[in-house]
Amino acid sequence: MTSSVRPIRSWQNSRVARVKPKAMMPSSRVLTARLTRVNKAMREIFLNHQRFAVWGAGVSGVAAANLLARRGKDVILSDIKPIDELSEVAGRLHEKVRLVAGENVWEGREVIVASPGMKPSHPDFARARELGAQVISEVELAWEASKARWIGITGTDGKTTTTSLVGQMLQQAGVEHVVAGNIGLPLCAVVEELSEDAVVVAELSAFQLWSCHNLQPAAATVTNVAADHLDYFESFEEYADAKLRIFELQKGEGVAVVPMRDRLVRRWLKEPGGQQVVGFSNRPNDVSELDEAVWFDDDQGWTREEEGVDLCWLESFDDTELFGAHNQLNLACAAALARSVGVSWEHITEAALSFEPLAHRMEYVGEGNEVGFVDDSKATNAHASLAGLQNLDAGFVVIAGGVDKGLDLKGWAKYVAREAGGVVLLGEIAERMGEALDAAGATKVHRAASMEEAVEQAFKLARPGSTVVLSPACSSFDMFESYAQRGRVFQAAVEALISSLP
Repeated sequence: MTSSVRPIRSWQNSRVARVKPKAMMPSSRVLTARLTRVNKAMREIFLNHQRFAVWGAGVSGVAAANLLARRGKDVILSDIKPIDELSEVAGRLHEKVRLVAGENVWEGREVIVASPGMKPSHPDFARARELGAQVISEVELAWEASKARWIGITGTDGKTTTTSLVGQMLQQAGVEHVVAGNIGLPLCAVVEELSEDAVVVAELSAFQLWSCHNLQPAAATVTNVAADHLDYFESFEEYADAKLRIFELQKGEGVAVVPMRDRLVRRWLKEPGGQQVVGFSNRPNDVSELDEAVWFDDDQGWTREEEGVDLCWLESFDDTELFGAHNQLNLACAAALARSVGVSWEHITEAALSFEPLAHRMEYVGEGNEVGFVDDSKATNAHASLAGLQNLDAGFVVIAGGVDKGLDLKGWAKYVAREAGGVVLLGEIAERMGEALDAAGATKVHRAASMEEAVEQAFKLARPGSTVVLSPACSSFDMFESYAQRGRVFQAAVEALISSLP
């Protein structure tokens, strides 16, 4: 293949740079020579301890207890639920796991594997430590049991899409890997059989990271940090520290992939460790001073690696099934992470073009009487909600509300009051959310007792050519089991409405 080359835009600060066609891009070079496999020969947890307690009989707790039993450890799985609520759990346990109901067990235990649902301030942690027990997460236990390299992905929003994209890029390249963690599959259930050449793509929540100590991902990112889960952490600062902890856990080695549009995460660059830093953004000026970066310039995907040459790896973002500026950031971040473990740009591009967006994330549902319907049920905080709404034309009608997590709603309410054609509120936060919207000057604010009623009201408020979007800005647990169930109920209500139209 032959092709002419053309100079890069003038913002490159006199950098000598030229574009190569994709077929000519270097495919074997890894982003950094400093990406080395962490020495896992010595495993403190398994070598030095025999008596374990796992708190919480959820899917990750069961996986952790079974892993320990397979390793010949003395393990108790305890849960504060009564025994009659744990009958199904008992059938999934290794024969050597002892199940205790109604309390958290710590006496005589050397290591506690904590449930991610327990707050750091829970008094049982202090009692266990007073007796000399070490508290770790299921993630830490999986790390200790694994020989593979790890990619750690955390952040307030975008981490599941980013994690899934990295997994698809590794799949496209034929790399042995698993995608697990907060994305749904417990790490302890899948890491033991992986070889040293494999990669664990781990989505990690702040709930999991605060109790990690030895975890050392070869590549790590914090997609962004915004206020969330203030009903779990004592403060926003404690929550942010738990997220940024993933960079500290790298101990100055490997690759840190940093969002250059996030001011809070970017502050880490003022006192970085020894990691190789790769920036990502959807604006070229954000990365113009970096030696290594992945970014979008308008619709095109670009990268800069060690030679100071800028390469176009994606001709048009519109060629993918992804939607919105926030997904440009997710894709750029995923590309940098995949590249850090040696995936070629050809495979990264192929994966981007074939990736199918995840459900309930700005998912198009249908259209009726020239009104479109979009499901963004995964927008469980104000930051995520705004990221989706900012991709819609003004005049949209938003269905919002759910569990009140104590988040600041002023910025969200100001944007919605200015841009939305109407709002329908649901759930326990409806009153406070309504007050915030009133203070911001919103006028068309309605309330509904059910999702079906909310969809009907939103449709009446919508004008032809506009969009009704489920963008809750809240968790779902007051009315639904999960954001996914909330999204399914919304989609069913939309389909019923559309089918009833003349």
